[in-house]
Amino acid sequence: MQETTPAKSALRRVLRANRPELDAQLGQSAAIRGHLAHWLALHPAKTIAAFVAIPGEVFLLPLIAELQDRRWVLPRIEGETMKFHLVDAAMPRLHPGPFGLAEPMHDSPVVPIDEIELFLCPGMAFTRSGKRIGRGKGYYDRALAGSRSESLRAGVCFREQVLPELPTDPHDLPMHFLATPDGVHDCSERPA
Repeated sequence: MQETTPAKSALRRVLRANRPELDAQLGQSAAIRGHLAHWLALHPAKTIAAFVAIPGEVFLLPLIAELQDRRWVLPRIEGETMKFHLVDAAMPRLHPGPFGLAEPMHDSPVVPIDEIELFLCPGMAFTRSGKRIGRGKGYYDRALAGSRSESLRAGVCFREQVLPELPTDPHDLPMHFLATPDGVHDCSERPA
């Protein structure tokens, strides 16, 4: 398991205290799903990793149901690793897993990480340049490190989670895109 720095731990405490209220989370989640649906219509990725939201994360499940022409996978924690399991887009079968996270049933087919073309990634905070910090356990860092080099990574977050700068470590892989209530931003583009 990767260690977290004191700076990241302190930042995570502040971010948890400052996350948007539930009504705002639901409203922003709907806007983000709309932007992602439009953006995904322009991208050929067929196998997409999403996530099941916990408090403070964007609610994506309606997007999966809306875009049933894609092959959707969701993470499942297995020991120190995170594996991605195929789910039925119309009605994913989920159950409580470690840390209280809803995850696919154990009998859902595992999809090899090198088959995933796009990762929609949660996080505690992001920057417009693609930096991301997660919750500190390193599951996404380890999983993304094993993905294909051409796989895309898109951070998905609320407006309040976009910060000007973040402390990062060498194992923190940057996002290629950032999806917020304001749209899907290409992290390689520099603002004018």
